[in-house]
This record gives sequence, C-alpha cells and structure tokens, in this order.
Amino acid sequence: MKLIRRLLGRVTVSSDARRAPPAPKEESPARATRRVHLGAPAAGGPERLRGRLSVIGLVLAGAFAVTGARAVEVAVFDATPPSTRMAASDAEARRAMILDRDGEILASTLDFHTVYADPAYIWDPEEVADRLVGVLPDLDRDRLLERLSSDTRYVLIADSVSPRTRQAIHMLGLAGVFFRSEPGRVYPKQRAAAHLVGFAGRGGRGLTGAELAFDAELSEGAGPVFLSIDLTAQHRVESVLRRRMAEHQAAGASAILMRVGTGEVIAMTSLPDFDPNHYLSVQAPPGGSGRIDPRFNQATSGVYELGSVFKPLALAAGLESGRVHLDDVFDAGEPVRIGGHVIRDYRGEDRPLTAREVILSSSNIGAARMADQIGADVLTDFYRDLRLFEPAPIELAESGAPQLPRRWGRIQTMTASYGHGLAVSPLALTAAYAALANGGVYVAPTLRPVAPGETVVGESVMSPSVAAQVLGVLRENVVRSQTGSADVPGLAVAGKTGTAERAVAGGYAEDSRFNTFVAVFPFDDPQYVLTVSMDRPRPTEDTHGFATAGWTAMPAAGEIMAQLAGVLDLERREADPTARASNVEALFAPRGPVRAPVEEPVALPGEAGQ
Repeated sequence: MKLIRRLLGRVTVSSDARRAPPAPKEESPARATRRVHLGAPAAGGPERLRGRLSVIGLVLAGAFAVTGARAVEVAVFDATPPSTRMAASDAEARRAMILDRDGEILASTLDFHTVYADPAYIWDPEEVADRLVGVLPDLDRDRLLERLSSDTRYVLIADSVSPRTRQAIHMLGLAGVFFRSEPGRVYPKQRAAAHLVGFAGRGGRGLTGAELAFDAELSEGAGPVFLSIDLTAQHRVESVLRRRMAEHQAAGASAILMRVGTGEVIAMTSLPDFDPNHYLSVQAPPGGSGRIDPRFNQATSGVYELGSVFKPLALAAGLESGRVHLDDVFDAGEPVRIGGHVIRDYRGEDRPLTAREVILSSSNIGAARMADQIGADVLTDFYRDLRLFEPAPIELAESGAPQLPRRWGRIQTMTASYGHGLAVSPLALTAAYAALANGGVYVAPTLRPVAPGETVVGESVMSPSVAAQVLGVLRENVVRSQTGSADVPGLAVAGKTGTAERAVAGGYAEDSRFNTFVAVFPFDDPQYVLTVSMDRPRPTEDTHGFATAGWTAMPAAGEIMAQLAGVLDLERREADPTARASNVEALFAPRGPVRAPVEEPVALPGEAGQ
C-alpha cells in the first residue's frame, strides 16, 4: 500500500507540473530539492507509471485468486471440521492408551501444567510469592521469594498441576508468571497390575512393564494397546493375596493366572507393589533389611529354588522317556548319601514308594532315585524343552534368567528333580505346568489377548498320555492333601505344593522358606493354571505352627480359585468322576522295559548307619 500511495503521489505531482507552477515559497533547501525532484517528468511519463500499476494490480489479483480458491476448497470440499483436524493432529503426538482385555483404561495420557516465572517481568516479588502460596500452600514462601528476587530468568514454581489449579493461578493475573503444558502419563487404576502395566517417564518413554514392552507401538499413537489381563480377575487375585500375605507376615507374595492353550496372562500380581502415578517417589528399602523393593516384579524377575513343584515335571520326563512308569518302586527308606551330600525327606514315609507315591508323599529321596534312573541328559533335555533354562518367553523385559548349576553331575541331577540347586521364575514354572494341562504342548506366555477361535501354535514337549498321567496324580494329590484347602467344590483342582529353603551365603536358611502352590483347573477340562508364591511366611495359630506351602500358599490359591469361578465363567461340576489317576488309564502309554541306572547310590565311607 505504501508503494501504491507513493506511485499515486507521483502521478499527482506530475499532473500539477503540466499546469502553471505555484508561486515560489521560502523553504529550506532540502524541501525545495525534493519538490523539484518530484515535479520533474520521468522518462516514459504516464505510460511507464501505468505499466507499473498494471503489474502491481495483476500480482494482487493473483494473490486474491489463490486465497479465494483455497477458501472455497476448505469450505466446500473438505468435510472435516477444523476442530477434528486439530484433534487428529494432537492425537498423533500422544502416547496411546493401555487397556485390559475388556477395554478398561490402565494407562492414558493427559496434559500436565508447569508453572514458572521470569523475575525480569516481576515488579513486586513479595506480592507474587504471597499470592502464589495462597493457591499452592505447599510452596516454601521464603525460598520462592529468594528465587524470584534473583537475577535468573527461569524459576520453576510447580509442575504437574491440575487444570483447576492452573486456572486459579491464571486468575491472579500475575505479571511474569507463565505456564507450559506437556503430556504426561496417568494410571487411573493405581496399584492394579502395577508391575505388569509398568511406567512411562516424562518424555513419554516406556521404562518398565507393558509401557516398555510395547513402547514403539504406544509411541506411534495409532490406537490403544489391549492387554490380556482381566481387571476384575486381577482385583480378586490381588485382594486375596494381600490379605493372606498380611496374615502370614510374609516379606512378599506373587500370583499368576494363565489360560491353558493360549498362554494369555489373565492376572499377575507381585506384593509389595506401588502406584505408578508416584513411581519416582518409591524408595528402595535399605540394604540388609530383608524387605523387598516394591518395584521388583517377583512373578517374572525373581528367580527362586521352588522346591517340590519340580517333582511332577521330573515324573513327566521319566514317563516320556520310557525309563519310569507309575508303578516303578524306589527305595525311600533311607537317606541318599552321595558326594558329601545327604538327601532326606521332610516327614518321610521311610519305605519303598512307587513313582506315583513319590509325588503324593512329596519324597525327596524317591525323586532323587527316580532322577538317577532317568539320567542327566534326559532330565535336562526335558527341562530345556519346557523353557526352564531360559528367561520365560514373554514380552516383558523383566523376565529373569534362571540360575543353573555350573555342571550337571549325578548329584545335580538328583537335586534338580525336587527343585533344589536351580532357580527359575514363577512365570517360567507356570508355563511349564500349562504344557502339562495342554496335552503336552508348550505355549509361550503372552500379554496379548487372543481372539476367540484364533489358533495359537505351540511346541509338543510330551505326549498327551504322559500329560494325562501326571495330571491324574496331581488331582489325587489335592484330594488327599492334609488341609484340603485347594479342593474347591466343583472345580476339580489338580496341583502340587513346594516348600524350599531360601539360599543364603554358604548354604540354606532352615527358618526362611519360599512356598509355592501350582494349580490346574478344572482337572477334567484344563483351562487355567494358577501359581501362588509366598516369601518367608510365618506360622499362625490357625496353621498349628506350620509355615509350609500346604498351610500358606495352598489355602491362598484355594480362596483365589473360589473367587474366580464366577469371573472366569467356569461351570462348576456337581460330581467329579475323574478324580483319580486310574480313571485315565486308557490314555497311559504301554509299559516298556525299565532301564536300570548305570550306578546305584551307595552309602559313602564312614556314613553307614547314620
């Protein structure tokens, strides 16, 4: 416009020049020079000026035409309203939600507001400090005043404030106080499945749990990530386990519920736990206190010697190899002494036991002799097929690597049959038992939901007949248990307890136990595996002074299963005609010749008669 006015001004001056010049006035030399210059006719005259105006007019007309065309295109042909386009643009930058299998929100992204000040724009630091403390009473007024009076250009006042608090501060109208918004992660279910859901930091980067496992997918923001867990089942598992843990004053506890055939983790909890909304404020317990870091996932990261829950797996290895049959007899009348080690039973039968009775009486001696008959190569290969010699193959980064013997000699083979000398995670054990329940097919555990009718490919690790035989023994084990606390009416539970002494420097602590119970249910139509563990539980008056798995982990598992029956839509059975192993004899493998071990255990010199 300035250019046009100048050009028009020239035209006016030039027009005046054709008339008689006005009478001269007394002016400064500079002004006079300018008037003479403007009035002088330029080369080309009016034609040149008209040409310039035409070019300018064409440029402006073209600009208006382009702008108008774009306006018509947006108004007529683009059906997406501006607000929708803006929301879509924002969504691309936001981290996606994490949902349970039914769509319950486990993690979401909201805007968090940071309040800060630039002291260069503040006239009265005392007034600003006083008025801010009125809205944010947790502020240290003297410290804030000191910082507002300094030469710095940035003073952080508060971060992660709510929209309501931000509005209250905004209404104060304080010069020099500003706001910055940034997305942050919120966990509306708080402690529910905290270890499984995990935590994402300020920059929207997954640090633990599913937040880390699916970080790339969540960062793309294409859509929510569904997990396999059922929040209702998760709540019931946590509620029972929390109460039972407090009752036995245990240092820790964990539980895993996995669907047979698909590997879906329906619930997983580790206690003590934490609220991921306050993850950064969680403090690790002091060293030597014996307490467990609430952020540590015992179900997946913890590796423990799990004890007698390994005996059914050793039996399966023997049955699958043909080297052991259910009616084979093993002498459990005397402890096994080998290589300076003595293997004893806890409240043993002190008599010969069949392979089936070895499981029912949980005999370490019988299991050791059975493993010796199976052989190291067969037993370790079977454990390896069950993925017990590697971290459990789940999406979580927090999957602990097992601790295995440096060498597998005869004594290591014997003790491995009853879960001594090797340490694995409860999740790895759960997946191994799921193979027993799945007709001998191992399916990797997963946090991804499996659609109805979807086929999950697994790996056959044993024959269906072997799996049926072992499950039959496990069902009988629950029916005959001393407490009967896991035999939930109508669910036909099969399972095994394991009580292991915790490994300490230089040996084992007899009064420090890690207890486990693994359940498969319903026995005649296996659908779920539940593993419950307790770390260092203490006896109570109700347990008659016992603190073994049969009095701690097993009752907790029984209560959990009773509460889950309705949630999981399990049809209760009025009768259990398949309670005994003898009812599945039709599935048993034909008996083959028993292969005698290369070397029978013998008493070591100087230990005879002990």
